[in-house]
Amino acid sequence: MAAFRQVVGEVNEAAKYVSNGAEGIKLQLHIGGAYYVSVTSGIRCVDLHKFYKQFGSEDGEIKPTRHGVALRLEEWVSLYTLIADINATYPHARVGSDDDHLNQMGWLNCLECHPFHVNLTQPTTP
Repeated sequence: MAAFRQVVGEVNEAAKYVSNGAEGIKLQLHIGGAYYVSVTSGIRCVDLHKFYKQFGSEDGEIKPTRHGVALRLEEWVSLYTLIADINATYPHARVGSDDDHLNQMGWLNCLECHPFHVNLTQPTTP
C-alpha cells in the first residue's frame, strides 16, 4: 500500500495520456511484494498484477501470474478519486515492520521491496 501511494500520481498521469490517445506509453512500476502496476498505450487499462520469476531462469525475466486485476480507465478514475479518502483514513501505512529497514542489509532482504532477490545475509563461519 505504501509503495502504491508513492506512484499513484505517475500512474494517473500515464492513464490520462492513454485515455487521450497518446502513443508510446509503457509504464511498469513495482508496488511491493511481487506486485506491479502498468499502463501501456493501446491497452486501455491500468493493470495491477502479481509477477513471478521462473525457477532457474538465468535471464532474470519476470512474468505475470493470473493473480491481479485490469481496471478499465473509467474504473481507474473511480478508484483514483477514492485514494484521497483512503489516505486520510490510513495515514501511516508503511512497508515492512519497524526492524526491517534499520540498515541496508535489512532493506535489501525485505521481500516487499525486493521480491525476486536472494537473501543477502552474511554467512556465518563455523
